[in-house]
Amino acid sequence: MSFLSEKDAIWAADQFINYYSKFNRIDDYLRYVKHSRMDNASGKLFGPEDEIFSDFSINPKDMVFTIHQVDTSSKLKTKYNQDLYSEILNTTASNPVEEAIPGRTIKWIITENTTNKVIGVVRFGSPTINSKPRNDYFGEVLPLSKINHEFVMGFNIIPVQPFGYNYLGGKLLALLASSNELKHQFNAKYGTDLQYFETTSLYGTTKGVSMYDGLKPYVRHIGDTESNFLPLFHDDYFKEMFWWFNNTANGGERLISADKSSKKLKIQTKMISIIRNSLKGNSKLDEFNSCIEHAKTLTEKKRYYISKFGYEPDQVIEWWKKKAYKRYEKLKTEGRLRTELELWKRDNDLEIIR
Repeated sequence: MSFLSEKDAIWAADQFINYYSKFNRIDDYLRYVKHSRMDNASGKLFGPEDEIFSDFSINPKDMVFTIHQVDTSSKLKTKYNQDLYSEILNTTASNPVEEAIPGRTIKWIITENTTNKVIGVVRFGSPTINSKPRNDYFGEVLPLSKINHEFVMGFNIIPVQPFGYNYLGGKLLALLASSNELKHQFNAKYGTDLQYFETTSLYGTTKGVSMYDGLKPYVRHIGDTESNFLPLFHDDYFKEMFWWFNNTANGGERLISADKSSKKLKIQTKMISIIRNSLKGNSKLDEFNSCIEHAKTLTEKKRYYISKFGYEPDQVIEWWKKKAYKRYEKLKTEGRLRTELELWKRDNDLEIIR
């Protein structure tokens, strides 16, 4: 077991306390990380604006879509590559996105054909191993081999804005994600036999709704996730704490084995354990424990959704068009149709979490 000196343990505890005391709600954390990343991003003369859908005179009934599997190769550079995917994702999503995630993954860029513009991006990967809603739905804890072979998770389902607002773009992406297009691509790449698509809401259960609601029979809400972990340190803050612990705790003992999965979560959990063990008998421990309990309250339970594959893209698009048409005509009639692109930039403080 690694230990810190009393002085070092108090210093480390204060780093946690100073970080998490900034936030009263999860959206405070999301905005903080987003603005931090924008401040540290290298400036570009041109962004992805020219690639993003912006013609809101088009009726959704007239739209046609293409799914592009993102080219992540460093040698092959098609138009729909990792660079474009990252630019669209990071200028649209407000949540702190982790892109360099190991393991199985497929990424999509979806375009509208009459304009040849991007309407959203999606990332798929290996599912969570233990899921209470899944366990309850199937009445058992499924074997790991079955989970890895038959389930896939949608992690970033992000419509560009205001396409998402005007046309129910999030619902469209979720429907495409649950179609046989993903099943065929993932099976071909990884030798799986996908049967189920899963995803969770961005907001916690206190909001009570999600863009995935109202998608029956294709996508169904089956319960809420457990919530007993704190939002992680981000970027340089995490790196600084990681290297400080590696060089300080117990003479530089490695915090966690290099072969562990979910390293960031496990590393930060180990930091907390070391601080607690090192502060036993010190009055600082109560303040530190209160900070950790407060941080855990920031991460709410998420609404959990599942879909059984079996639908073709054209089928779910036609279903979406009826919903999108009603939404689009209602917004036009009420004068609430949005026409300006909503992008996260250094000088653009959007009051929206998506």
